[in-house]
Amino acid sequence: MAKILFVSDNFLNEGLGIMYLSSYLKANGHEVDLTLLQDFNRFDKLIDYIEAADPDLVGFSVMTPQVEQFRPVSKLIKEKTTRKVIWGGPHCMFMQEDVMKYGCTDIICMGDGEEALLTLMDRIEAGEDYSDVNSLLVKTEKGWMRNSLLPPEENLDKYPFPDRSLYYDKYPLMANFAVKRFITTRGCPYKCAYCFEPTYFDMYKGKGKVFRRHSIEYALEEVERVLEKYPTRRVHFCDDIFNLDKNWVKEFSKRYKKQFNLDWSCNIEVTSLDEEIIEAMVDGRCRGGTFGLECGVEETRINMLNKKITNARYVEVTDLLKKHKFKFIMNIMFCLPNESLEAAIESVRFGSSLKPYGIRVSILKMYKGTELANYAIRNDLSEGTGEFTYKAKDIHGDFDKIANMNWAATMFGRFPFCLRFAKNILSSRWAKILMPLQYLNHWEDIRFFDIPFWQSLQYFWSSRDVFIGGMAKGQTDIYRDEEGVEYSAKEVFAKPTGLIDWNAEWKKGDTYDQPENRPGS
Repeated sequence: MAKILFVSDNFLNEGLGIMYLSSYLKANGHEVDLTLLQDFNRFDKLIDYIEAADPDLVGFSVMTPQVEQFRPVSKLIKEKTTRKVIWGGPHCMFMQEDVMKYGCTDIICMGDGEEALLTLMDRIEAGEDYSDVNSLLVKTEKGWMRNSLLPPEENLDKYPFPDRSLYYDKYPLMANFAVKRFITTRGCPYKCAYCFEPTYFDMYKGKGKVFRRHSIEYALEEVERVLEKYPTRRVHFCDDIFNLDKNWVKEFSKRYKKQFNLDWSCNIEVTSLDEEIIEAMVDGRCRGGTFGLECGVEETRINMLNKKITNARYVEVTDLLKKHKFKFIMNIMFCLPNESLEAAIESVRFGSSLKPYGIRVSILKMYKGTELANYAIRNDLSEGTGEFTYKAKDIHGDFDKIANMNWAATMFGRFPFCLRFAKNILSSRWAKILMPLQYLNHWEDIRFFDIPFWQSLQYFWSSRDVFIGGMAKGQTDIYRDEEGVEYSAKEVFAKPTGLIDWNAEWKKGDTYDQPENRPGS
């Protein structure tokens, strides 16, 4: 039996991927443990924990925003212990060349991790060489060994249910939290310019079906087991797009209603919605969903973001959602390339006109390798780069005001008449006064997911250190890596957490409103 210790940042990032890996490894005779960085306040205490746990591997599932936090921790583990370190997750899939340069990991896992990680653990247990395991990049004395990417497993039902005990046994607040997350699919067939999903499909081209789904039986049984063991007020399906397969969703909704007396919600995509599927979902106890508007300016959304949905389609679908009392929250991005203050206000104006239950706001990060980043570079709309992201050039000098949409969008959504004063409200003078309104964004989510108010306070209070001091809590513990770079515990532990020629497949102005253009049609 081999052992792996997963290290994650905080319980705000509850890892379903890690849970799936854990259950599969345990089912095949291996040992799995987990620790969160928020549990420590010094580097040496983290190392002491790892030595006491005595794993063969220390694993990190990494998204790009977590790299700045995980890299020094990973380097420290390699320097202070003899444990092998493995990185996996989305960042490793899309930025593997950068990961190999970090010097902070011995092994990189590409794509779905179940089969590759199991083979690796079996080889470690047997004391055998693992440098040729497919879907792994392995650092050897001669350099990095690059192995072929395994084809995606089409039968997702072969994998055990996610091992929630890995988190819930250690963190009762997570176990008792009102909302439990589930996922029934892997992959997304759309090709939005700001997303890495098209690159993912390109990497797997010719290797098999990338978009896959569990059976209805599997999904319902997983829900049943969770409800039997953990208190739950809302089931939420966090698939990129839950409603893509109309027949699957209709049958699922019908059977869910018969089996459970509990509301559920999901992430939806408007081009795959019609009145028939909305009626089926609502009748099956689905109370709401979230979707991306991304930008209220139609031309920008279609031709820059490659999200082929017209404003008319959004109006049509949201009218149906409101007709059937289906609550919806929409996502809008700001500080897009060449975005003016007037365009940002128009985004909120159009979004507000749809009368959503809430509006979520994000400031755009253009990740290297995405078509949107390439578009910005080609058109001189990039203002320089971070390590993994590009920042849009502030051509109109409005970005400081536009960024204030972080706190103002919810207010504009609830009180659209305020939009006539938007330019003044978004000025820095008013921003300092009205910035506390950003907490309305959290309040919308609390109400949407039916989270008890006392529990939301408990959750945010328990998570406060992630945002105002993190693990460090004022500690001055310093770590210097082998390159001489110094990191303080406070700096590290307080962190919040190829080109795609999509133009070849679309004529300018084509949209997903046309059924023949939708993925899977």
